[in-house]
Amino acid sequence: MCNCSNVDIGSYKNQLRLKLPNHMIVNKTNINSLYIGVDACLIDEIKYLWGLGIRTTGCCCGHNKVEGFIGVFFDDIMKMKELGYRVKFNECRSNDEDSFIPKSL
Repeated sequence: MCNCSNVDIGSYKNQLRLKLPNHMIVNKTNINSLYIGVDACLIDEIKYLWGLGIRTTGCCCGHNKVEGFIGVFFDDIMKMKELGYRVKFNECRSNDEDSFIPKSL
């Protein structure tokens, strides 16, 4: 479980702003595209994955209300599986395996 207390789903209350690693920066001229919000309790895990070259697409700790996830680029799905991450299936996209259950929660 995460350390969230009274944080609603969809809220940015528990997020911290992180500078994206170079392998994830698309537009170096737009300062807003150099940063991303990450739930505080997932920061170490996200930084670890970035350090391995994995490109994340989004994440949420779940705020102790729902199961959290870490989304990745399709090209990084096998890397996540090799690291022992379990796929978090999404009933709206039942054939996609690009979301994973965080290990740190």
